[in-house]
Amino acid sequence: MISSIPTAQEQLKFLKNVQLILQSGSFSSTYKFALLISLSRLAIEKGQDSGEGLALEYTEIAEKFIELYWKQAVPYTFNDEGQLILNQNNGKQAAIVNQIIELRQIYSSLGLLRRNSVVWSKLVKDVARTVKEMPVRYLQNINGQNFEFLYQFEQSKQQLTLLPQAMFCLRQFSEIIEELCQKRWIDYIRKNSSNAPILNKLPNLEQFMFEPTRNQLNAVANILVELQECKCFYCNKVMKKGNYAVDHFIPWSIYPSDTGHNFVLADSSCNSKKSNLLASNEFLHKWQERNEEHNLIIVDQISVLGFLTDKERSHKVAEWAYEQGKANNYLMWNG
Repeated sequence: MISSIPTAQEQLKFLKNVQLILQSGSFSSTYKFALLISLSRLAIEKGQDSGEGLALEYTEIAEKFIELYWKQAVPYTFNDEGQLILNQNNGKQAAIVNQIIELRQIYSSLGLLRRNSVVWSKLVKDVARTVKEMPVRYLQNINGQNFEFLYQFEQSKQQLTLLPQAMFCLRQFSEIIEELCQKRWIDYIRKNSSNAPILNKLPNLEQFMFEPTRNQLNAVANILVELQECKCFYCNKVMKKGNYAVDHFIPWSIYPSDTGHNFVLADSSCNSKKSNLLASNEFLHKWQERNEEHNLIIVDQISVLGFLTDKERSHKVAEWAYEQGKANNYLMWNG
């Protein structure tokens, strides 16, 4: 039975509950922030703007956790002698981070790790088990009381089902949830005394923790230069070497997760003018056609750099973003 779309009052209450969790919940690690971000992104990638629920496999949530913590497991060099990986736990390093640290010593990118199906499958199952036992069980617990507005936790079930109306709100308020969770995650890291030696060496902790590195984007640019015949995706003019940038077709400010199919190469002028706007429907169709035509190249070459390369998921994110744009009267960039 399809539930009705939540009223404005119900949507506001949902946001208040998210805020309550982040302000009043107890946090022994950063797992709860990762869980909220993961649920929001999966609601976008797999759900619909309806009042229905959404059943998620724990392994799907685990994959999102691995993507988030792969970035967190990069050591930061803070002086000539030392390196430190940000501690994500009140005591010893978080278990999921430790698993990823070990695998990063063997695999240079998340893409290469995914290609080893045996190792990847084991990691996903291990992380899924931890996710179920820790953040999923305790996310909705405030001062010893459990109030279930996102999902009902049942230990015996192998799936986590978002409650009716929760999926709609996760999709509707994704940008707010991402920003709230990232800021609280950063605050948690800053207050963790074991991270003190490097924090004053990190002028932009948000960039270090969540955004792709310049080296990663340069490698993407090298692939896109050839794929686009060194022409700007938007104006189609030939670009001079070095006078271009990798652009997130669906802006990072709207959906802050990197997917291989979302990258296009634009000359400096178009990249600057488009900024964080959605491109017009003309460019949306061009981007979709590009992804259909060059899907195998994107999957084969960009996935190795560590980015998720799932065309259908990227197009689902775009569908959601343009629906948000229409509903909220976002400005469109026409080129």
